[in-house]
Amino acid sequence: MKTTTVLAASVLTLAWSFTPSQDGRTNVSDAGGRAQADREGIEQLHRQDIEATLDGRPEQLAKLWTDDAVRLQPDSPAEVGKAVINADDVEYQKGHPGDRVLVYRPDIKDVQIVGDWAFEWGYFDGTFQASGYAKPQVIRAKLLRVLKRQSNGSWKFARVMWNTRK
Repeated sequence: MKTTTVLAASVLTLAWSFTPSQDGRTNVSDAGGRAQADREGIEQLHRQDIEATLDGRPEQLAKLWTDDAVRLQPDSPAEVGKAVINADDVEYQKGHPGDRVLVYRPDIKDVQIVGDWAFEWGYFDGTFQASGYAKPQVIRAKLLRVLKRQSNGSWKFARVMWNTRK
């Protein structure tokens, strides 16, 4: 179970590509004429998330969180603050140096932007190898994330919650 949790956490913070909603439209508000810039900023965050997740270095993942971020993972206490999330990722990596994410395929179903906040939900598929000798594990998970626009116009993860899909 811990391996599955770590895979999904890595994959989630891991991490997502921007996709249209189920009806094919992107759900982004046009308040203040920022729709295009918001869409591009969120797409950039999703690309960075995928790259950092596949790279596996906690310091790359930490760049994607707000300082007051919260991560809620299955069977784990809430991780509150970027420093706590990063420390947990670093500690896990130290204890499992051979672990790596092999595949990460996000499927974001909807993104809603309201002011400086964005809300998204979807699924992700991931493949994780616990060590060079272990058989890779495949998971499918569901996610809900809250993103926050930064003062420079970029976006970061403020809240991330996920669970394996049943």
